[in-house]
Amino acid sequence: MLIRIKEFRERVAADINALVADLQEKTGRYGTEEAEAWKSSFTRLSRAFQAPSFDSLHLYFQEQGNLALEYQLPGASSWADVVLLGAHAQTPSAVIIELKDWLTRSDKPGRYEGLIDRQGAQELHPSDQVRGYTEYCRQFHSAVAEHSAKVYGCVLFTRDEWAGAYFAPPNDALARVYPLFTLAPGDIEDRFPCFFYFEES
Repeated sequence: MLIRIKEFRERVAADINALVADLQEKTGRYGTEEAEAWKSSFTRLSRAFQAPSFDSLHLYFQEQGNLALEYQLPGASSWADVVLLGAHAQTPSAVIIELKDWLTRSDKPGRYEGLIDRQGAQELHPSDQVRGYTEYCRQFHSAVAEHSAKVYGCVLFTRDEWAGAYFAPPNDALARVYPLFTLAPGDIEDRFPCFFYFEES
């Protein structure tokens, strides 16, 4: 589902239930639990996009300020929660944002890079999930190749403000490349918006 950032904010504020219903129809995913997670995450994502630092960001890719919700990666069964379509230094760019509506404060570092100890089980670290989406798009997405586009990725925790275990070894290097953000004021007002001012590598 491709919409403008401004429209996303307006629809979240005016009738998020209708936005979720449209998304369910487009994806064929009608689960109640997922619908509630969408409502929670989208409300907080909309708030994150209202940080003053975003005012000077001019994201465009054919049209200014587009984002795709629940974007299915071409030729794959994976869905990216949000993809911002924009440009940096005149180069087309896409930013994949993985939304996690998780309570994270009791989580612990995983045994190996790419894992997190969550509720007593070793699960895929969200930064590793984003890395997989990002690398897939870089290698196999025809539009990325056609436009020589850059692809970046990050994680936004929309339910908790504590994610220290996710930055700790053995995932510290992974979290630097595919950073994680929470709804803590320092993240929403500073770190998250600043991520979109990319440094060329």
